[in-house]
Amino acid sequence: MNHRKAGRLRTAVGLLPLFVMVAGMTGCAPSRVEWRNASPQDEEQWRRQQKLQFQPDCSVTLWGDSILNGGRDITQRSADPPALILRRQRPRYAVEDNSVPGDRAHAREPQFLRLSFRARIVVLQYGVNDAGNGHAYERALRAMVAHAQAQGRAVVITGLSRVRGVLPGRDANDAIARRVASDTGSTFADWGAVRFDPADMADSVHPGAPYAERLTAQLALALDRVAPECAAPGR
Repeated sequence: MNHRKAGRLRTAVGLLPLFVMVAGMTGCAPSRVEWRNASPQDEEQWRRQQKLQFQPDCSVTLWGDSILNGGRDITQRSADPPALILRRQRPRYAVEDNSVPGDRAHAREPQFLRLSFRARIVVLQYGVNDAGNGHAYERALRAMVAHAQAQGRAVVITGLSRVRGVLPGRDANDAIARRVASDTGSTFADWGAVRFDPADMADSVHPGAPYAERLTAQLALALDRVAPECAAPGR
């Protein structure tokens, strides 16, 4: 065998794994041409496969207290809580609601730091109950943000909603939420900037329906900054 023939043989052998790989990929992902003469059922299956293939990850998990949970007072929950409002305002988002009435960052942190997250975006809404109970808020919030980000999750931190009258520590914790978001590269949903009317409150702390709708709209805008491809069409 001369050197020229030996070189061609080595080239052919070297390309063989590539041919096998391409053939395998073609076999597991039928092209549109291969479906041209398929049945209507197979055609629909092909369309579903294409839709799933290009669907963005719009998963969101909500962590917070009764304000994010839709509490109307200490014991009752709204029939239209923020999780449902968000699904209505942004139909593409897949929303998982882990909010708990009465929750605090101070109390939630130990369990939170043991969690593994599936959702792309983790929303943290705390601070009101931490303020009301005099608990340190910043250290716990920073630890929770760091834990979510270490798993590659995007974090959205809400500011604190408004209350009737004066809640000691409310303004300080709102400033902490903003600062932690800035320091950690998280997205800040400025709930303090949302139009507030005391008449829209269910009680002194919990938003009524109009205020909850506005707060959720502000959260949706923050989510859209993280995942613009998940914003509802025609927004």
